[in-house]
Amino acid sequence: MKTKEFSNQLEFSNDGSLSIFFIGTGNAFQKDFFQANILVVKGSSHILVDCGSFCPYILEKEYNTKISDIKNIILTHPHADHIGGVEELALSAFYVTKQPLNIAIPKEFKKKLWNESLRGGIQFCENGKLGFNDYFSEFPIKRIQKKPFEIFESNIGSINIKFFRTKHVTLRTKSLKHSQVSYGLIFDERVLFTGDSQYNPGQIHLLLEKFPKIEHIFHDCDISGFSSGVHASYVQLKKFSPEIRKMMSLYHYSKRVYEVDAESDGFAGFVKRGTYYIF
Repeated sequence: MKTKEFSNQLEFSNDGSLSIFFIGTGNAFQKDFFQANILVVKGSSHILVDCGSFCPYILEKEYNTKISDIKNIILTHPHADHIGGVEELALSAFYVTKQPLNIAIPKEFKKKLWNESLRGGIQFCENGKLGFNDYFSEFPIKRIQKKPFEIFESNIGSINIKFFRTKHVTLRTKSLKHSQVSYGLIFDERVLFTGDSQYNPGQIHLLLEKFPKIEHIFHDCDISGFSSGVHASYVQLKKFSPEIRKMMSLYHYSKRVYEVDAESDGFAGFVKRGTYYIF
């Protein structure tokens, strides 16, 4: 992996390398780090992964990029720091580019996203009622594993994506089936991105066994420890073996990031906002 700093405008194409650009790196409440959304680019293909409430603002104000430049999107789960900007993104596609936004999304999440999150804001227009398919065009997606947790697969241009079901917010039963819909992602079987997830070492080990070409992990990390029932805490992540920690970069943090030296604890480090991670 190598890194490159942002220069003037976001890159939507490259030489064919797999590039992960962190638009933001912070948690839901951290204003300085602009939440945790990423742009994935490979060749002429791009994917915006999540579009939180700050995302349209920071794209234009800091990265000189219009929200209408985004053509392809994946969403990991329905919290506002991950979907709060999707309404603007969808309306921009409908009214500005007049082309549906391309999306890869599991069926269960599609239903919940529209009925429980987006429908209230964008189902009505001047000509009547609109539906999901008026705003979005779906890439084919298929389930390739059912147990012990679901895995789905899709392709957006030259980028292969695996969606794996995560435990993020669970009910008292701790059952994955009855928890909030939430997915982590694997790009080209090389880079694992947890999305938002509790500490789940068993799942990480199973994924590394199933996809042995994975070379790096971007893991969400709660440094404070107060939401360890929702996100993996820094203390918990330190329990991973040295071999796994050295391939793990941490994001979704608070200002307490300045109090911790992740590299001295064996991690690849904390992710830096506005940086391309190139594989």
